Amino acid sequence: MKRLLQLFFIVFLLFTQTVFAAGSNILFTNVNIFDGTNEKLVLEQDVLIEGNLVSKIGKDLEAGKDTTVIDGTGKTLMPGLIDMHTHLMFRYGVAVMRSEFDAQAAGAAAMETLQLYLQMGYTTVRDVGGNSLGLAKNIAEGRLKGPRIYSSGGAISPISGHNDLAMFSEQPGEDVFTGRGDTNLITGPVEAREATRRLIRGGASQIKIMVGGGVASNFDPLEANTMSEDEIRAVVEAAADFGTYACAHAYTNESINRVLDAGGRCIEHGFLANEKTIKRMKKLGAVMSLQPYAAVEVFKEPEKLAGFNAENIRKARQVRDGADKMLRLVAKHKVDTFAGADLWQEDVITKTPEDMVVRKRWFSDIEILRQNTSYAAKWLAKSGTKNPYREGSLGLIQEGAYADMLLVDGNPMEDVSVMADWKNNIKVIMKDGEIYKNIL
Repeated sequence: MKRLLQLFFIVFLLFTQTVFAAGSNILFTNVNIFDGTNEKLVLEQDVLIEGNLVSKIGKDLEAGKDTTVIDGTGKTLMPGLIDMHTHLMFRYGVAVMRSEFDAQAAGAAAMETLQLYLQMGYTTVRDVGGNSLGLAKNIAEGRLKGPRIYSSGGAISPISGHNDLAMFSEQPGEDVFTGRGDTNLITGPVEAREATRRLIRGGASQIKIMVGGGVASNFDPLEANTMSEDEIRAVVEAAADFGTYACAHAYTNESINRVLDAGGRCIEHGFLANEKTIKRMKKLGAVMSLQPYAAVEVFKEPEKLAGFNAENIRKARQVRDGADKMLRLVAKHKVDTFAGADLWQEDVITKTPEDMVVRKRWFSDIEILRQNTSYAAKWLAKSGTKNPYREGSLGLIQEGAYADMLLVDGNPMEDVSVMADWKNNIKVIMKDGEIYKNIL
């Protein structure tokens, strides 16, 4: 109870730190703009925010009498960051969330996670597994404050798949995570299609499926192909019927190609893919959702990770050892990719911006920035009719775009590492026209 009260207090304090209310006009002056796509900064521009959208960009814009002016001379204005792979409902890990948190406490913990994301400059997150549907809906409707959420709801997993979170002594479907909607267990294409439609009804923006084995789970070897092609196809088709898509947890060549064969085009992880598979993804226009920090840093010494048994350690070493080769192939063949750090856990979440620094081993600074802004937004828009944010564009600074932006001390286009020191270098954080941080 003490911990829960602390969570609520933190969230309350963070909510009350908003400097300017939505609906007021704000003018950034003399900023250097990274607009989300261009390779060069647009120098010494003014940006006018009216309500929650970018109204005008140019030089010497006039500020009305009700406009708040922020002088950004010498600083970089860029789109708010987008994290495309998080799990908001599992903040303290499966074991703790199973035994110490009910649904209400899990929601409070997720709100704490969301506020941390906002402090680090992430104005949008894509939740790819966990029942954050209610949080996503209420943030979209303005009842709660936090980053935008594109929620998958509970991931669809076969029995013994990566999201089968029951204890060994429990029967599948009898665990607390199934009861809370954090996972959806299926057997066969009929159940897969039904689960997809239930999630769509609940407000899911996209659907998450567990096609292959995972590292931290106990019932599935990493090499396992846990969903049949018929099951995958049922989800992909049912999601497409509602104008959205499925993203697939898959590490190996066989599991990735099974997704591609079934019509899926969004792969999460994929760190054991070979060149033939990478080339096929490029040809089909498939996207790779990458989490290099988790693969090469979190798994650097897996034997030191709490709760990891010998099999978990073996699987983590497989991912770590395969990641560099796979990432070089993705960079070589210019496969579409976006960023999602997969660092939602309590002890590593504040390292999320360091994922951008790790990416410098394989990608240029401009590529990394695009992966965290416009490239991510491109795939968020693929949720189509299930996209909760269609008034403006995300991941861009342009007229008509959502006013989600950061004012940064330094030039991340020259060295994206400045984003890692988010406490000092991110001077202003704006989401939906509201300023959540201003330390100028």
